[in-house]
Amino acid sequence: MNALHRMERFLDRHMIPFDIVTHPHSQTSTETARAAGIPLNRVAKGVLLDGAGCQMVAMIPADREIHLGKLGLDNGMEFSLADEASVSQLFDACEPGVVPGLPTAWGVEMVWDDDLLAQPDIYLEGGDHERLLHVQTRYLRDLFGEAPHCHFSQPRMQHVA
Repeated sequence: MNALHRMERFLDRHMIPFDIVTHPHSQTSTETARAAGIPLNRVAKGVLLDGAGCQMVAMIPADREIHLGKLGLDNGMEFSLADEASVSQLFDACEPGVVPGLPTAWGVEMVWDDDLLAQPDIYLEGGDHERLLHVQTRYLRDLFGEAPHCHFSQPRMQHVA
């Protein structure tokens, strides 16, 4: 089963309404937002993290980055960014490098940033660099179930070339 179909079935089982938005092929969340004509803060980006003997996905607005220290303190565990090979191995139904917007459909633990609640709706990676799942924010708690959430993201640092 491909990644998008898996997520559609998850949403249907949980009776969460959604739309599919297609866009030209993109590699990063910034490119995705631009290609789909969506504000960057309304795209939810998944980041695979390695913890002590576990992996989990952190979902944050795409215009932000994870503050690993804050996330570690809030969860009582140190985290580091997982490598791309780990992403591809864990989410083998997705195209290489894609962390799907619903890791819970794979049974993968996750944590989500409360800043996702600031928008009326969000867009989740569909698994193939060309489709997004569009969901109203009021369904976030249903989407992510019992996954913990807190504020652990910060504005992205601007790197000067």
